[in-house]
Amino acid sequence: MNIWLSLLLSLLLTSLVSFALPIVLFTVVLAILGVMGHFPLISPFINYAYAQIWHFLATFGEGSGIFGILIIAVTCAIAGLLFESLNFYRYRLLINKPLKPLWQKPKTAEIISKIICSNDK
Repeated sequence: MNIWLSLLLSLLLTSLVSFALPIVLFTVVLAILGVMGHFPLISPFINYAYAQIWHFLATFGEGSGIFGILIIAVTCAIAGLLFESLNFYRYRLLINKPLKPLWQKPKTAEIISKIICSNDK
């Protein structure tokens, strides 16, 4: 498979997962709070938490909680896309040039050979 096709498929999958995750998370939290709001003793607390989460989402959605969820999801998708492209960039760099740990110092023989080879030019 072409490396660019692999990159595009990886970017697409990452952005879709990053988009879907906040939607699923907020939907599950709101659904659980909605169901728990039917219990008599904790109903006022749960309804207050539900209203506060919905107000938080409405802040991002210019008054609409659903648009707030979508704005947060699009932002997470863009962040996931950027992180995946950074990961791909680092992967391409590490293939061409392996990274030496900072604690691994060059050996004396390597330093001397670099000095000798640079002086020969």
